[in-house]
Amino acid sequence: MPRGKAGAKKKPKRNNGQTSVKRVIIYKDDMEEYAQITKMLGDRKITVMLPDKSEMLAVIPGRFRKRCWMKVGDILIVSRREFQATKLDVIHKGNDEETRKLAKDHEIPEFFLQSFVGGDGEDDDDENLVWDDEVDDEVDDEKNKSVLQKMSYDEINNMIDDI
Repeated sequence: MPRGKAGAKKKPKRNNGQTSVKRVIIYKDDMEEYAQITKMLGDRKITVMLPDKSEMLAVIPGRFRKRCWMKVGDILIVSRREFQATKLDVIHKGNDEETRKLAKDHEIPEFFLQSFVGGDGEDDDDENLVWDDEVDDEVDDEKNKSVLQKMSYDEINNMIDDI
């Protein structure tokens, strides 16, 4: 073990920016809308769902780079471009607490919250989310597999010939 300088003190541990600072909630202004991230496309581009359930392409500006991490389901404030009607620009990203407050104030529609997973952030992967449609599909697939496994080769050929 190396020896330190005489009289040197240990450096205090860093908290890695995990302190919770209460921010002022930013509401949308004129020419701005609330949106929810539906797909991350890469190269600072995302697909967002607007309150009218239409999807559009949005661009994350460079000022968010390595300062603000975004994931599917986050609520944003976006503005429409004057020169390109098909693209939006991200203005602000709200945290989980702000999203809950916006929902309580009825600023964002309820279907934004159905896919919103708030809290500790452990549910970042879409693989862990189970939708009701997927559960029904899995049950149907299991039934079909069991029926096919019980049928013999001749019975399958007879079914194919009938079709």
